[in-house]
Amino acid sequence: MSFLSYHPGELAAQDKAGTRGAAAELAAGKRSALSFSSSHDAFLAAQSFAALASVDIKSQSVWVTPLFGKAGDLTATSEHEISISASCIPNSEILKFIEPGTPLSLLGIDLNRRIRHRISGTSLTSMNQESRGLNLQVEEYSPNCPKYINRRQIIHASNEASALNKDAKAVIRTQLTPDDQAFVRTIDTLWIGSYAPNVGADCNHRGGQPGFIRVISPSIIEWPEYRGNGMFFTSGNLESCDRAGVTLVNFESGSMIQMTGRATVDWAHDGSYEGASRKIVFHITSLIRTDNVTSHRWQRLDYSPYNPVVAGAEILDSETEYPQVATLAKIVDESEHVKTFRFVIPRRIAFLPGQYATFEFSNIPDGEPLEVRTWTLSETPNSINGDNTLDITVKRVPNGLLTNWLHDHAELGMQVKLLGVQGEMTAIRLDIETQKPVVPKHLLLLSAGIGITPNLAMVRGIGAFSLQDQTNITMIHIERDEKHLISQSELLRRAMNYPSFNYINIISSRQGRLTEDALEKVVPNAASQQAYICGPTQFMRDMTEYLVSIGVPAAQIYTESFEF
Repeated sequence: MSFLSYHPGELAAQDKAGTRGAAAELAAGKRSALSFSSSHDAFLAAQSFAALASVDIKSQSVWVTPLFGKAGDLTATSEHEISISASCIPNSEILKFIEPGTPLSLLGIDLNRRIRHRISGTSLTSMNQESRGLNLQVEEYSPNCPKYINRRQIIHASNEASALNKDAKAVIRTQLTPDDQAFVRTIDTLWIGSYAPNVGADCNHRGGQPGFIRVISPSIIEWPEYRGNGMFFTSGNLESCDRAGVTLVNFESGSMIQMTGRATVDWAHDGSYEGASRKIVFHITSLIRTDNVTSHRWQRLDYSPYNPVVAGAEILDSETEYPQVATLAKIVDESEHVKTFRFVIPRRIAFLPGQYATFEFSNIPDGEPLEVRTWTLSETPNSINGDNTLDITVKRVPNGLLTNWLHDHAELGMQVKLLGVQGEMTAIRLDIETQKPVVPKHLLLLSAGIGITPNLAMVRGIGAFSLQDQTNITMIHIERDEKHLISQSELLRRAMNYPSFNYINIISSRQGRLTEDALEKVVPNAASQQAYICGPTQFMRDMTEYLVSIGVPAAQIYTESFEF
């Protein structure tokens, strides 16, 4: 069976969760190879940390191996092959079962920027004493949602030739000791490997607040499955085969526990996990604890705003801006299908134009008890200095549970929970020394549909911070019909007032789609552009490829999607 279609276990999981329709739409993002034009090779090469799942077919055991190394230890030698250096593979002796054809799955993850790429396939090489590493034949590539990634910044050890501690002792046992159990309870991130026979392996990530992983007994742990993209790679595999591997890394000490065993999805759990509709129960058959396995350390920057509260867990941050109660103060009709909702919060927060806010709603009809959603903050006049008003611009969409509820039922005075403000979709940064806002000299903003909101926020921010003389802006927005255009008078006014602001809108029902040739004609100085793209997935993929083709460096192209 092809990786690119959903296998029976995934379809069964989607049916149980009621997400088959959403999963079918997201399947368009799955690919049989990497895309160098989308900078997948550069992303992998930049990572000093990743996770690798491998399957011992003979024993039916699954292991997850964290990869601790340096930039360049992961190399996409082609769009169909990835080389993994032996210098970043700890406990490689337990992987001697790997031979050509062994199912592998690599999760490349940037913990700082909350980006993760899932790549599955088979090994092209054997893992033995003479091995210089592994080569993975790519059979499926898929971006994964960033929702529960707790943000961290790696701290590289100084004067260290290798990130691995060659003297680290691996201790093998069959159960968690009391010290192991204490280790588990402090963890906020786990890595899970799973396997579907005759399909392949999957390596994935789970995150939450410390304490979201519970120790049930020395041989059983469990954790909640929070709402994700609905494709169910992990749960779908577990519907087909209960063999799994789980690895926990202590980012402060550089230690890890690797476990293999059996896992099952409890679709009708007792509701003891807030924000979760199911849980995974993992039975340990063997574990390996390795202390101080890496010289790398990581500084936690913040928890994901999507993380539900963990009942009974210790709150590690004594002071935090989130959550806050947000009160709806104003509703503005932007067009037939778009409204702006202004919320007021009690404590001012600072954010950059183009970043997004995450809100939690409760008791929405036909929804889960708690529904979490993300929208770009579309108004930014005081954001850098801190603001207590937050505007989100929301489009009514078919089958959009919360977007349509907001349009039809939101009332002034309504209160929701603000979980956080984050995002990398911003061209405006604070200078490290002066702490004043700066902007690229050449800025290209591309959007379609409601994807205009982060780009609109950046244009507004440039005006609010008087940066219009420091940048040359080309803004291109695509809509199907003129009646769907929003903020047109404002954008036309800014184009008249900013000598270096070129605003173009394209009505696709009349003018057709934006082509590579048309894009090249309106984008000056391609090599110096810093580009931001937001819109439907296929639009962002096409525009990225077009920009690379006309000379915009892939590293200078930023995209953002909330399709998770």
